[in-house]
Amino acid sequence: MILRLTLAVLATVASAPLSLAADIPLPSRIDAVTVFPDAAAVTRLGEAKLPAGQHVVLLRGLPATLDPASIRVEGQADGPLAIGSADIRRAPADTAPSEDIQKRLRDLRGELSKARGRIEAIEAQKKAVVDFARIAAEAAAKDGKGFDIAQARAAWAAVGEGTAQANEALQSESARAADLEADIRSLEAVTGRPRPNAQPMVDLAISVEAGRDLAAGFKVTYRVANARWTPAYDAALDTVVNGPVAKLSLVRRASVTQRTGEDWNDVELTLSTARVAGGATAPEVLTQALALHDPNVMPGMPARQRNMAQDAARREAPATMAAPAPMVEAAKAVEQEASASTTAFSAAFIAPGRVSVSRDGSARVLRLSTHNLDAPLLAKVAPSFEMRAYLSTNLTWADDVPLLQGEVSLTRDGVFVGKARIGAVGAGDQFELGFGADDRIKVERMPVQRRDNDPSGWNSTRNQISDHRTTITNLHRRPMRISVIDRIPVSENSAITVEALPTNTTPTEKIVQDRRGVMGWTHDYAPSEKREVRLGWRLRWPADRELVSR
Repeated sequence: MILRLTLAVLATVASAPLSLAADIPLPSRIDAVTVFPDAAAVTRLGEAKLPAGQHVVLLRGLPATLDPASIRVEGQADGPLAIGSADIRRAPADTAPSEDIQKRLRDLRGELSKARGRIEAIEAQKKAVVDFARIAAEAAAKDGKGFDIAQARAAWAAVGEGTAQANEALQSESARAADLEADIRSLEAVTGRPRPNAQPMVDLAISVEAGRDLAAGFKVTYRVANARWTPAYDAALDTVVNGPVAKLSLVRRASVTQRTGEDWNDVELTLSTARVAGGATAPEVLTQALALHDPNVMPGMPARQRNMAQDAARREAPATMAAPAPMVEAAKAVEQEASASTTAFSAAFIAPGRVSVSRDGSARVLRLSTHNLDAPLLAKVAPSFEMRAYLSTNLTWADDVPLLQGEVSLTRDGVFVGKARIGAVGAGDQFELGFGADDRIKVERMPVQRRDNDPSGWNSTRNQISDHRTTITNLHRRPMRISVIDRIPVSENSAITVEALPTNTTPTEKIVQDRRGVMGWTHDYAPSEKREVRLGWRLRWPADRELVSR
């Protein structure tokens, strides 16, 4: 029989161990992580064998940034098991050397042992050379042979050469051994101190009671800070298709970073658009009272302190933890992408396979989805600022999963043209992307007339006329939709009068993006077609006042 128990933990920080039976360590691993834009929910799995009776199951080495109110514990066992309270214990500083230091020490000690062996072999070789020369001389004396000067000189030379070579090798190996010993002493000196980049950790003590000896599995979920994901997009525009509508490939990506104090190795990773680290409710709107300042009366402190306390309570209120999104199996593709699921208020992306994210803050970039869109082309010209056309496209987002605010890398026909940012875009919303200058649209702008009167006398009026003609030529071999955006001044003072000239070209949009005085002339241009836009105005204002443009 398998029992499943769930505990919504009210965790507290304990300064001393619980006065229950001996602690039973709970080895665990991180199995799944849900990353939010401002936090992460971590799920650990562990197993332990429990004797009959009351015990404390101790999960060690959790990050100190976890939110105690977010801890949830689930258990399953092959017998009767009850889960009680769970408490947070402060863990001592981690003084154990890192695995990299331990491996380096093992390697250095192995190299030192080999160097010492080579030193012993060289010393033995040197001793053998000297002994050989002595033994040969003594043997010759015993046999009564005469002393051959030539043979002696050859023997001395051989002994000297062999000794020199041995001394040179011995010196080199001794220096190498000294360097290794120095490196080992340096690493051993830091193994007893806390690592400089080690983050504070805590332990989770879970009270349990087993009805008999049994094996139990535990699932612990908690929320941590210092983790986030940010959206990024690649927009590739293909204008090879002949006609006013091009094709656009929009790739949604995510950059995941975390400095929680624990590595996420080979985990099921889910990216959620829900925000969980802020407040859970909207701010309370309090009464705003106005009074005239009286220096003889001090402000009422009780009401002021009460409002400050209410504001502080709202800021410190813990956020409720969102339930993990259901996991679904990712579809197979040439380049794996995440699968998406949506709820009424958020969306979640489930990364294909299992993913690792280091604790050092390095970014892990994932490909979430690809969308192929029809992209109507539009060239925009703002001749009063720049005599150049810029290619853009106005897109309609039809997917249920919204686009979050983020940076877009823009590519036109395989050429990178720059970066832009988009805001939040929901289903059915329209958004615009620009794809750089279009040199096949010729823009010319010249003044038709500009005239100022010379006011004379007091209380006279000054007049100014400005008139410009803009010529647009489509040099493409395809039809193009071109929009000219220009403006006339807007008066914010009754003494200033602005009159549009009767020679102006009638705009197709009298107000562009709800901006006063900004208008547009949008038309479909055939190949090699040329159009003119004429825009002018007359200003009148008192001659004794200076005109300021803002």
